[in-house]
Amino acid sequence: MSGRQLTPENRDRAVAFVLERGLPLDRALCRHHVLGGDHGGVIAELAARQNPDGGFHGLEADFQAGTSSVLCTLRALEILDEFGGGPDTITARAVARLAGLYVPGWRSWPLVPRHDNAAPHAPWWHWSEEFDEGWSFYADNPRPSVVATLHAFARHVEPVFLDEMTEVVVERAAELEPAGIQKDALECYIRFATTPAVPSAAREAVLARLPDFVEATLVTDPAQWGGYGLQPLDLADGPASPLYAPFREHIDRHLDHVIETQGEDGAWAPNWSWMGQFPEAWPQAEVAWKGVIAVKRLRQLAAFVRLG
Repeated sequence: MSGRQLTPENRDRAVAFVLERGLPLDRALCRHHVLGGDHGGVIAELAARQNPDGGFHGLEADFQAGTSSVLCTLRALEILDEFGGGPDTITARAVARLAGLYVPGWRSWPLVPRHDNAAPHAPWWHWSEEFDEGWSFYADNPRPSVVATLHAFARHVEPVFLDEMTEVVVERAAELEPAGIQKDALECYIRFATTPAVPSAAREAVLARLPDFVEATLVTDPAQWGGYGLQPLDLADGPASPLYAPFREHIDRHLDHVIETQGEDGAWAPNWSWMGQFPEAWPQAEVAWKGVIAVKRLRQLAAFVRLG
């Protein structure tokens, strides 16, 4: 594996940005994943954002309501899964909250709850009576990710329900037209197909569909990588990913691009904005996202042996 390298000086600039300007959780993640510290700080930061009902808030800069959401609870559990599951004092309550947010009529989970739109949020989280339908009742986002995460915490889940929902995800993936899948939904299916806890037959069935989905969705023109769309590094966080080999050329070029486009402040800016909504809050949200993205990029660059 070869290509451009992020210099030690630029690595240090990225780390400094996170530690000086990132949110507390992202500082803790940086200390653990990038600087080699223990994960106790990450657990503590997550625990501070767990609501009395077991769900989480404050883990998504684009949705700042204090109520529990599947969006934030899912991110918390995905982080905890990396640490071997995390303490049951946190995970059992979080999984129970996910169970409580399940909507039988949709056979899925709403990404965010009904809310009054008062708290700062991105335009795509603005609630209306058509909101759930606009997200196709969450059949592709977040259902595959939620089911994958429930497998990772299966000790807290009713086995019959988990088997049923796994079958629903596999059947849905089989019937989807590649041209109709969107970036965020495809990332949910990638999460499902690459989560070791998901039964192998289910993972392989969804994985078999992914190349067609990716071919129809992937942005391969570097000139368009500044926009919002499925980009090569959305496919794989390291060379062990099953999607690295078939899309290696694009991923390697994207790694070069990431190194070349590091900002003067040491971070990488999000490729979206709130388009004028909550103008007083967006600058802080943008800085928060820079911290999230910097940790992600540093981890990816390390995994692909691109840190000089």
